[in-house]
Amino acid sequence: MERQGPVVMEKGAAAVARLPGVTPVRQSRSEATFHALIKAGRRALDAKSFDEMTIEDIARAAKTSVGTFYGRFANKEAFFAAIQEITVEDVEERLEAQLTQPEIERASDAKFLEAIARLSVAVFRAHRGLYIASFKHSSARPGAWSPIRRLGHKASGLFAARLAPRLKRLGKPASEREIRIGLQFMNGLLVNAVLNDPGPLSLDDKEIVTYISRFLCAFFGVGSDGQRRAE
Repeated sequence: MERQGPVVMEKGAAAVARLPGVTPVRQSRSEATFHALIKAGRRALDAKSFDEMTIEDIARAAKTSVGTFYGRFANKEAFFAAIQEITVEDVEERLEAQLTQPEIERASDAKFLEAIARLSVAVFRAHRGLYIASFKHSSARPGAWSPIRRLGHKASGLFAARLAPRLKRLGKPASEREIRIGLQFMNGLLVNAVLNDPGPLSLDDKEIVTYISRFLCAFFGVGSDGQRRAE
C-alpha cells in the first residue's frame, strides 16, 4: 500500500497530540520537523530496525537534533505510540477508500472475498515491522497492542458492512458477529505469519491470497462462481 506522507501526516499530527508525552504542533516549522521524525521512525519500522535505533539515530535520520526530538516527544515510547496512531489512521483511511473502488464494488461475491484477502495481506506485508514492534512493546507496555487490535476491529467492520448485503442477497444472511468470526480466522493467520512464521504458508508466499480467499468462500458458503453454496 503506497503512502502519501504529507497528507497523512497532517491528519496524524492532530490525532497524536492527545497522546501522553507528545507535544502538540503549533507552528509550520514544528509541523515539518514532526513529519520528518515520524517518517524516519516509519522507515526504521519498515527495515525492522526501530528497536535498535537510538534517539540520536532517529534525529540524525530526520536531519534534526536530539533536543528537537525531545521538544516533540517525551521519550522513545511516546514516539512509537505516535507512529502507531498515524499508521493505523493511514491504513484505516486507505482501506475505506479502496473498498469503494468500482472494480471491487462490482466484483462477484467470490472476487469480493478475494479482494478482502488481497487487501488484508497487503496491509500486513506493508506494516509487518509495526506488528512486530507492537508485539514486542506489549510485553512491557500492555497498551502497546491496543492500536493494532483497534485496526483489526475497524477493518473487520468495514469488510462486514459490505459483505453482509451480499450474503443477504444470496439467501442466507449472516450476523455481524458471524462475519467477524470468519474474518478473525483470517486475521489470526496473518498475525501468526508475521510474528512466528510457523509455515507452511508464509506471508510472502504468492499463494497466500488464494488460500485465504478459498477459506473465506468456504466459511461463508460462497462458490467460485460467486453464488451461495447449497447447505
